[in-house]
Amino acid sequence: MPNRLGKPYGRCTRLAARSGVLLIVALVITFGFIQSACSKKNKVAIPPISGVQLALIPFNIPSGNQDLRWTAMAGPIMMAKASEYAQDIEVIPLWQSMPAALETGGASRTFTAESAASIASFLAVEWSAMGEISPTKSGVSIMIDFIPPRSIQVPFRFKKSGKIDDVGSQLPAALNQFLYYLAARPLAPIDKKIPTMTEMKSLAEVLDREYGWFVEANPGKANEAVADLARTDERLARMLFNPALYPALAPTK
Repeated sequence: MPNRLGKPYGRCTRLAARSGVLLIVALVITFGFIQSACSKKNKVAIPPISGVQLALIPFNIPSGNQDLRWTAMAGPIMMAKASEYAQDIEVIPLWQSMPAALETGGASRTFTAESAASIASFLAVEWSAMGEISPTKSGVSIMIDFIPPRSIQVPFRFKKSGKIDDVGSQLPAALNQFLYYLAARPLAPIDKKIPTMTEMKSLAEVLDREYGWFVEANPGKANEAVADLARTDERLARMLFNPALYPALAPTK
């Protein structure tokens, strides 16, 4: 039916519908472009974690348990060795963390989450690693807590049970899981066999005498043990013993 101007309604309707569709398409495209631009603008790149400092302290053991005393120092040795393969964590040398550990551990030679946090704060590092080893019917149970100095951060815990060497072999895994927790790079492939925990027993007893954790301190007197370790693993020797006390660790000219 024609209108008053003599033009059919159908043509006008089709033109109006077509214009409406084109307008909707244009609006959709524009909205999509704006959303994409805003998304890219608001997306913040998260920088990779690197250079995180970690302090190692002696592991807690049950009071009066003579059989497990050596593991208090063997635990940090194993952790220090595993840190060789960490790209984003810097473990500070044990000889730097031990004075604070000795003062904080006191006569009981034990740590709590609060005292481990205070050590991290005193040393101005981001984390401290506090371990605990206790006997079980089938071996030992190990628990490692990575403790931050500030309460606004959340600690991370690793637990494992089994034969003592089986548990000790999981300490690199503990460090690796902590790296994952931090969103840091995992440990590099371990290309050399790490000694077992029981193989570290003699070295752990040397450390005990060096710092006086359970026995009387006798620092600077482990020349033979330090020289032997430096020949096979100089990095670990420098992590455990103060180079200022041992000629074998003096920098080469």
